[in-house]
Amino acid sequence: MRHRTKIARWAALAGLAFVAPSHASDHDDTNELKALMRHEARITDLHVFTRGDRLVLSLCTNPTIPIGATEYAFPADLTLRFAIDNDSAVHFDDPGDLAVYGGTIVTPEHIEEDIVFEITFDKQKGPRLQTRGLRGNADKEARFFSGLRDDPFIRGPRIGRNVAAVVIELPLAAVLGTQSTLLVWATSKVPEIHGPVADLAGRSLRSQMPENLALNTMHPRDHMQQLGVPPDVVIFDTERPCVFPNGRDLNDDVVTMVNDARILANDAPFPTANDVPFLNTFPYLAPPQ
Repeated sequence: MRHRTKIARWAALAGLAFVAPSHASDHDDTNELKALMRHEARITDLHVFTRGDRLVLSLCTNPTIPIGATEYAFPADLTLRFAIDNDSAVHFDDPGDLAVYGGTIVTPEHIEEDIVFEITFDKQKGPRLQTRGLRGNADKEARFFSGLRDDPFIRGPRIGRNVAAVVIELPLAAVLGTQSTLLVWATSKVPEIHGPVADLAGRSLRSQMPENLALNTMHPRDHMQQLGVPPDVVIFDTERPCVFPNGRDLNDDVVTMVNDARILANDAPFPTANDVPFLNTFPYLAPPQ
């Protein structure tokens, strides 16, 4: 509660009201979280890419951070997770699936969390990263960031806005299984939402569409079984260039790549690059506005 009071105080000091979030990427697809005012658990973007021989996982949350805020405190009752399935077979010979989903998952009902990165927050000690499933002592080689950053979503309505982000970088070899392809997704959890998932993020520009809203509170392996649709995950063949929908690099202009008229109609001023240059070094996201 103190966290939400703090956000309100920032808005009052700045003399600004909250700006309505944009309907794109994963910014505006969790009606229950919005009704509960738990915007801290609303995932806005998931990026999965490589820099050299290292894998980078970036998760952004809370599209309602006031313009002018210069600091951010993650609430202590929030849990964020990255999950990786590193052995589910994926085919890349279906042009339709390749364009829309990044590939074809052979047995979607068998998707499992082979590797998990869980982030929790303590008011006194700050963020805590716990890992499961990594090879050897790879967790000791991981780099971790949490805090306020510029919103990396390349879209007009998000120009000048900040998000709360967590970024992890570690050796790619530490997460690879018997194949080069990874399935990656992320989730948030708060006590007010029953069940293990408050919001799920996978492939950009998918789960926010009205026909796909149910994806947000289900495990990816249940998407095909219960909804009859391919799982909402990021498919990333690490032996091929990381260009959306094969993974998602920070520089990928997904709005233009997907070319969905429902999004483009409201995208003015139609940017093709982020409003603040991304960094060449960890944590890669641009500094906050």
